[in-house]
Amino acid sequence: MNVETIEDLFGYQLQHAYYAERTQLELLEELAADCDGDLESSLREHREETRDHVDRLEGVFAALGRQPRASRSRAVDGFAEAHRNRGDGPNEVGGHGDGSAPSVLETALLAERFEVRTYETLVTLAGRLAYADDVVEPLEATLAEERETRRTLEERERVPSVADPSSPEEA
Repeated sequence: MNVETIEDLFGYQLQHAYYAERTQLELLEELAADCDGDLESSLREHREETRDHVDRLEGVFAALGRQPRASRSRAVDGFAEAHRNRGDGPNEVGGHGDGSAPSVLETALLAERFEVRTYETLVTLAGRLAYADDVVEPLEATLAEERETRRTLEERERVPSVADPSSPEEA
């Protein structure tokens, strides 16, 4: 796809967002299966929310008079690939400890940070293009949900695990 105008750029980013959300449906299921407790619950909950994100994007495509189309993203493929190739071992917070593969939490955070930036770009471009509310509002709603998920995961990242040997012990 040649990107020559802001509308082209918006369309290109929209296709990437659609690909990312559809890929996230699979990835979130895999991530949730590889952990337990609150993180598993959060990931499964976000997977259901992601279904709404896909529906919203399809609505945006319709509002623009376009057929939904996904465009591959190396970044998104990379998150999924890294998780699938991680091997066995502790995954929730600490990963392997050898830096060879991201943990479930790290993978989820990478994906959420990518999605937040994607939606920030889409909202900015939609504003510059003066698109109607039926385009802007679904993107803003999804951006707010992605930011909240990212915030929740970042809070979890800051909480030291009792199983983490590098955590300072209470005296």
